[in-house]
Amino acid sequence: MKGFLILFGLSSGIMVGAGVVSLLILVGIIPRMAQVSKTKEHIAIYEGLLVIGTLLGGFISIQNLHFNIGKIGAIVFGLGYGVFVGFLSSGLTEVLDYIPVVSRRIKIPIICLKYIIVSMLIGKVLGSFIGWTIIKGG
Repeated sequence: MKGFLILFGLSSGIMVGAGVVSLLILVGIIPRMAQVSKTKEHIAIYEGLLVIGTLLGGFISIQNLHFNIGKIGAIVFGLGYGVFVGFLSSGLTEVLDYIPVVSRRIKIPIICLKYIIVSMLIGKVLGSFIGWTIIKGG
C-alpha cells in the first residue's frame, strides 16, 4: 500500500508541476521576459531553470528542509522571488490585457493608466513588506 501511495503522490506532483510550468511557458511569460531584457538567445536556459527551480522547490517543500542563509541571503532570495512574482503578474496582466479591458469598461482616461499601474506596484510592495516584516510571513 505504501508503494502505491508513493507512486500516486509522485505522479500527481509531476503532473501538477508540469501543468504549472507548461502554463507559464504557454502564456508566453518567458519569451516576453527575454524580449524585454533583450536576451532572446537564452530562452531555452530560462525554461530549463524554471523547470529545475519548480522541481527543487517542490522537493524542498515536501522534505521540510531548512537552510540558514542569513540576512544577506534572505535579501538576495527575497529580491529574486519578488522579481519572479513581478514578472509573473505583469506577464499575465499583459497577456490577458486586463488593465486595458477594465479601463475601457469603467471609462478611465488613458492618461490615468500609468498612475493606476504605479499604485498597484506600490500596493504590492507595501503588502509584501507588511506581510514579511510585521506579520512575519503570515
